[in-house]
Amino acid sequence: MADVLWNDIIYTDVLQSDGFVIDYAVCTTYSLDMPSLLSVPFMLGTMTDLTETAMRSPHLILETINKSAGKFAVFCNAGCVAVPQANSKVYSLLEQSVVQVTLQAKGGGFINFHPKVWIIKETNPDTGAQQIKLIVLSRNLTGSNDLDVVCELIGKIGTKPATRKAQVKHTPLVDFLTWLIAKADNRTIRKNMRSICKDIDYIEQFDLTDSPFEDYEFFPMGIPGYDGYTKCFEQSMLNHAAEMLVISPFVDKNTLNQMVSCNPSAKKTLITRHASVTQEVINLFNDGVYTPKEVLTDKVEKDVSVDLHEKVYFIRRNEGNVSYNHLYLGSTNATMNGFRRNVEFLLHLKFAPYKSSYEKYRSELINNSKECMFEQVLSVPEEDSEKEDVTNELMLRRAISAIQQAQITSNDGNYTITIQCQSNRMPSEPVFLYPLGCDGKEQVLADGLTFKDMALDSLTEFYTIRIGDLRRLIKIQTEGMPTDERDKAIFRYFINTKGKFINYLAFMLTDEVEQYILESQQLEKELANDKASSLEQQISTSLYEDMVKMAYKDPDRIASIRRIVEKADETVIPDHFMEMYNTFENVIKQVKRL
Repeated sequence: MADVLWNDIIYTDVLQSDGFVIDYAVCTTYSLDMPSLLSVPFMLGTMTDLTETAMRSPHLILETINKSAGKFAVFCNAGCVAVPQANSKVYSLLEQSVVQVTLQAKGGGFINFHPKVWIIKETNPDTGAQQIKLIVLSRNLTGSNDLDVVCELIGKIGTKPATRKAQVKHTPLVDFLTWLIAKADNRTIRKNMRSICKDIDYIEQFDLTDSPFEDYEFFPMGIPGYDGYTKCFEQSMLNHAAEMLVISPFVDKNTLNQMVSCNPSAKKTLITRHASVTQEVINLFNDGVYTPKEVLTDKVEKDVSVDLHEKVYFIRRNEGNVSYNHLYLGSTNATMNGFRRNVEFLLHLKFAPYKSSYEKYRSELINNSKECMFEQVLSVPEEDSEKEDVTNELMLRRAISAIQQAQITSNDGNYTITIQCQSNRMPSEPVFLYPLGCDGKEQVLADGLTFKDMALDSLTEFYTIRIGDLRRLIKIQTEGMPTDERDKAIFRYFINTKGKFINYLAFMLTDEVEQYILESQQLEKELANDKASSLEQQISTSLYEDMVKMAYKDPDRIASIRRIVEKADETVIPDHFMEMYNTFENVIKQVKRL
């Protein structure tokens, strides 16, 4: 888990702005894995310089989750959450931040929720300045080595409403967020997202300074009022299009045919995955079809296997006697499903005059240097390509849409979960379900399915659903969840000795996290010794001294200790600690009155 967290935390360079703290973040993703979800609280905080050893600390993980509570929301496509290889009870602490988007079937299949966008509100604590950071990318919230694209725009939140022209320009972004709000049941998420919508109306423009671009445009797709095929594909991208460089991992011949038929004599290049290349595709593009090299060398000169996942469209358009260069990037593949069916998001950037050209942009990607990541495909073997079996995927999605809710009841501390679903919407093949981390309780999904004798710290809204060999993680809306008691039980599962309790408090009071991590393991071993009572007294005294120092630097951190004490089991609280802490609290209150 730590390795994945460490890899994903690299994205803090994009998610965080120097001098600003994150007030709230909204993330949209098609697929999701739990270790990457667990990395979000670290991305939102200031834990950017920690080693992998520090990342393994349960105290660090628990406290980071506590501090990030209510500060972010992740929207993902139903049925596209990977089952974690190693289960951890801390995943359940994140369930309130996950919104599973279930879209109804259309024609022969389901509509996918596929955008990859971050909308982040930030505040500068020194100046009070506020801004919205918009990050449009092609990467899902998963661990991946694939080639992706990311672009960020920052808009300063003004003190008065923006002009009508600016508000109209930003309306597609607000409408996209408003559509998301309707998918969220959590009141905190809805409230914070409505606040961001209002903030966007106070942004005159997103800053393009020091960039080659002079204008931007937002293209949400698949939501009411936004037809991606007509508004984006036909009226914007293909309108007077000439040269074109298309980067898309998935393609279909109808979409590509429309692209290359625009000004057929103009140069057209395609970069895609090996699996998407056919001889027909090669014949369509007069300036070549390229795919990633099978093995690339990363920054530390290590050979890694990668694939293509970015979606980028460079297009030169003839507008009267003048031509302009345009860039479209985001989540939409060069397919009819992308432009006509799924919920997607593309950012359109217009280059300033003379800032780029088809040849220049192409040469940055395709050249003779050793760093070039792509190679041309001249032909493909004539053999039947293997078609992906989507039957189980469709049945799984049907089963997910049939599940209505879960209900938890308690009888003398024993908990029972009952699953309610619409039997007439279930697929013909058997579907299996069990709460995350409770593999031994797997049962066939049916209306009225019950999971009995559930431990408090095992209660969760996350479930593993399986059909055949296909397994995914889903979130089921639950009534009767004793959230506070469950979260307390999970805390006690990890903080289950006096040594761990003292370590947790020491962690909360330290400004040197790395030094704390180095000392904590040895401290815990010594406290585990039955003869460690004198050492315990020394540590308690040391904690008291640290609390006195912290009271002057950061009183709020002292107040938060009460929250930890209330969560902990009384058997792990050292002797005389509460007497000491209560005295300390009283002294602090008296000092505040002075």
